[in-house]
Amino acid sequence: MKKNAENLLETSVANQPQISSGKPQGLPDKFYDATTGQVKLEELIQAYNDLAMRDDNLIEGNLRNIPNSYEDYEITIPSPYLERDDEVLKRMFEKRFTNEQAQLVYDLANERVLPYIEEMTVNFEAARQIEKLVAYFGGQERFNEVSRQISSWAKQNVNPKVYEALASTSEGVVALYQMMSSKEPVLSKESGNMQPLNEETLRRMMEDPRYWRDHDKEYVARITRGFEKLYPSK
Repeated sequence: MKKNAENLLETSVANQPQISSGKPQGLPDKFYDATTGQVKLEELIQAYNDLAMRDDNLIEGNLRNIPNSYEDYEITIPSPYLERDDEVLKRMFEKRFTNEQAQLVYDLANERVLPYIEEMTVNFEAARQIEKLVAYFGGQERFNEVSRQISSWAKQNVNPKVYEALASTSEGVVALYQMMSSKEPVLSKESGNMQPLNEETLRRMMEDPRYWRDHDKEYVARITRGFEKLYPSK
């Protein structure tokens, strides 16, 4: 028996997808217009885009601990030379920095940037102090010569800590030069106290066990140099 041709009109209607009426399950009320029975697609799309801007993966974004605002960053300031900067934090927030990433920026600034700035400051101040010494001694060549003499003399006659402190400023270097030139008073390397260079002082130094018992070469040499300064002809 020959099958009748299908009614295209009825077939077309029968094959149309069935659209359920009412608000879709799980859809928030604000995205559904009960009057028209239509989903507010524009509002729904906008809400999705707003969320997507925070992170491509909403679950991942929550796990990454991205704050809701730049004001919510909890930063531990690692140095008194750094401070919380809202403008910087705003830029971090715009780039979706997590709290840990923002903290890392501050930590790296403390570890890498501040030491470099400090070194530049020290070098600049040292250059400024050297300029003053060059002017005081009448030129770079003269200062180079005198600085070697001062360094050699001070290492033999001046307490190391006192020498280090004086050698760090132009005023201190001039003071060392004047002490070297006058040959007195002498700064004891042991105590750092001012002691006059005379025979009585040297005799007292000779009573030290390092001189008569231990024959400490450096200590004996200092006493010998002292006598040579007092009595150049002997």
